[in-house]
Amino acid sequence: MIQKVKLVWSKTNRWHRGLLLFLVIELRLLPAGQLGFTCKDPALSYPYTGDTISWKLLLLTNIVLPLIVMLIVERKYHSDKIVKSKEQALCWYKEYLFGLLINLTIVQLLKTIVGSPRPHFFDTCDPKEAKTCQGSEYVPSYTCSKAHWLSQSDRSFPSGHTSLAVHTGIFLAYYLYRRTSSPRSKGVLSLQLACVATAALCSVSRMTDHRHHWWDVLAGAAIAAPILLYTIDSLCGNFKCSQDQTAATTEEAVDCSQSVDYAPLLSGKETYSTQY
Repeated sequence: MIQKVKLVWSKTNRWHRGLLLFLVIELRLLPAGQLGFTCKDPALSYPYTGDTISWKLLLLTNIVLPLIVMLIVERKYHSDKIVKSKEQALCWYKEYLFGLLINLTIVQLLKTIVGSPRPHFFDTCDPKEAKTCQGSEYVPSYTCSKAHWLSQSDRSFPSGHTSLAVHTGIFLAYYLYRRTSSPRSKGVLSLQLACVATAALCSVSRMTDHRHHWWDVLAGAAIAAPILLYTIDSLCGNFKCSQDQTAATTEEAVDCSQSVDYAPLLSGKETYSTQY
């Protein structure tokens, strides 16, 4: 049995493994943690008012917007290169999506393990124990009266909206800096500011909607930072293809389905390859 599992696992790629892990977490097939609450805690007593930015809108923006931006930028600024603009954009977009999957998987894993009550916990969960506890008594375990709201009540830490918004916003801002011919022009700077501001507004909305505590939002941004660095530097090679420097002399195009040789971030003497 173990040998069969190893054989099947060996035939999978990083996408299969990442998606499988995400589904296992999202379907709550792993043991879930549950933090208790303090009786009549005002930090958990806000009413549920919904989301200013829904999950559907967030994911749609995170998936569609980067593709549009990268296709336009590569087409406009690098269509004369040997590396075809569309192929290059799709190569980096694929790596961006994989980084986004890593981000989402880690966030959902932490949400499941920690089981932190949201600011509207008493409203959506309505724990039975809250009706009998006294003063500032700490209740280590509880049962929600509104069972269908459980997933909306105990997954506050960390903020997934913030982590994904920061990932996408900073990724696009840095991409525009690296791949446009005039990164300091007013137009490019305006687009970069819009990307960062959108990420910031999404993060703030999680607190004003009382969907997360401030530390949840801060943790979401902190989680996004190293994953974003890995995505940009390791997966996307800092958006710098070695062919960009030798386009005038080489006749070989990059085959994105095999490998891409990237110029290093700090030196032009060494190169490394990312296998797709």
